Amino acid sequence: MYNIKSYTPPSHESRNGSEMPIVTPVRVMPLEPVASRDQEMRFLDSNRQLKNDVYNYYNVSGTNYKGPPEVERIQLAFESGIDEEIDYYLGHLVFISKDNPELLKFKSGFAFLIEPLSRFFDCKAFDPQAENGDINRSLDAALIIRNTVQDIDNSQVISMNFKIKEVLMKIVNHPVILDNCFTSESYEQLKELLRYSMDIIEAISSYLAPAPLEDPMFLSLTNLLQTVQDRSVIITALRSLSRLMYNTRKEGDAADHLDDELVDRVVSYLAFAVNEDNDNDELLITALDFLYQFILPGRSAKLLKNPTNCFVLQTFLPRLLTYKQKYKTEFTQEMPMLKLAKRSKEESPANPPTLPENLIASLNNLPEPNRATAWMRCSYRATEEGDVTQISLWRSYEAQFQKYSSAGSNLRLLPAVDFIKNVQHAFPNSNAMVLTLPDGTRKFIIKGIEPRAVPVDIDQGKVEALTDRATASDRGGSTKNNMQEPYHPVPYSFNDSLALTEINTSASLLITELLATKKGQELFVGHKEKLLDSVLKVPKLLPYIHEALQKLNY
Repeated sequence: MYNIKSYTPPSHESRNGSEMPIVTPVRVMPLEPVASRDQEMRFLDSNRQLKNDVYNYYNVSGTNYKGPPEVERIQLAFESGIDEEIDYYLGHLVFISKDNPELLKFKSGFAFLIEPLSRFFDCKAFDPQAENGDINRSLDAALIIRNTVQDIDNSQVISMNFKIKEVLMKIVNHPVILDNCFTSESYEQLKELLRYSMDIIEAISSYLAPAPLEDPMFLSLTNLLQTVQDRSVIITALRSLSRLMYNTRKEGDAADHLDDELVDRVVSYLAFAVNEDNDNDELLITALDFLYQFILPGRSAKLLKNPTNCFVLQTFLPRLLTYKQKYKTEFTQEMPMLKLAKRSKEESPANPPTLPENLIASLNNLPEPNRATAWMRCSYRATEEGDVTQISLWRSYEAQFQKYSSAGSNLRLLPAVDFIKNVQHAFPNSNAMVLTLPDGTRKFIIKGIEPRAVPVDIDQGKVEALTDRATASDRGGSTKNNMQEPYHPVPYSFNDSLALTEINTSASLLITELLATKKGQELFVGHKEKLLDSVLKVPKLLPYIHEALQKLNY
């Protein structure tokens, strides 16, 4: 490495014979380079004229010239064939079509977009003959078309474009989509492309109705429904078929050749009404509209030839009339509850009950002190508030077993002191206490027990004595203060304000159309009461099913 400071360039002789050094320019980098912005600020600070005078752009080249308008820029970008320009403006159009789709009018300023969009919409991923080999461009073009066809004028233009409709059919009929082939490299992109395409078909299908026999779009959608499991695709395809069947008043249209299995499948979707807590409203509305358009030209017989369809329609159509309506009836409001007053404790007996002979015999089979313990449990019960005097307890015991005690007998009574000590063994929560009365006398009591009204057997007495003491509120008491809340009649006027949902109106239209035929009337024989009950719950239904009610006798 050269040392810049010690380097001396070689000398050469000049024309007059003297040596003349050759100076080689050396670029010495600054130790602390200054940023460009700081250099400009230093320049302005050191230049008093630029610092004090306002600089203007008068007569500068390009001043006050806006350049070509954006429409022309977009058109020139697509005509240029430059990949960077095309990709940039495809992304730019995606942004515009999302935020301001009303700016893109295919009937006026942006009519030139139809040709490049249709060209980029097609892709070699599903069409080997296509010019475009980038599926991302195809996705951008599809998204632009999908966003712009939400405008009525644009959807009319797209519906008349043969190239775009042809690409749509290629996508819907692609084997990767129909066979759910996950091995394809472009599987995820094709699935996304399918969703955009289905939205486009839904938007333009209204302008293609009624679909004639062997209509390629109608047939492609029916084939798709036989295989696809995607919920959003199913809903969009059914909507498109409903619009393609609109105004099919003559025989021989595409709707006459719908597969019975597909119709049965759509009818089965009505069974989702069994649970109003689910989120199947969109699917229910789509199924109702599809069936309504299907039977309009007189295809009720084809719909009702399957007994399963008859059962589903008979069961769920009346229920759909009031689906998710918050009406009020006697069965929807809570019944008033019986208010129970706190029970008051009945006065306990002064003396223990008389024991039956069989119970006495069982007690006499026990040795003391077990007999005394069992007798107390059969004749007394544990309680928090009750008490008995020690002398009354001893005398009751003595009166009960004195006659069985004799000299030399094994049934001799316990001494009074031992008997009183045994009380706490019989009732663990009881206590022997001494009370001083106002007159100065003392009263010896057992706190925590009281005489029973009815004796119990030995086993039950043991269980009750060894469990927690029952409070007075748990014992049988008076229920004189119990009362029932008054029952208020249901304010049926509340139901007058209920607004109908799209499901309610669609179900009523389908019922009315079915009842216009003899087979439909036979289907709902005996169900007039259900329809009237629906009107009672939701009065605004009456104008929609009034005609249907008149055609039913009962």
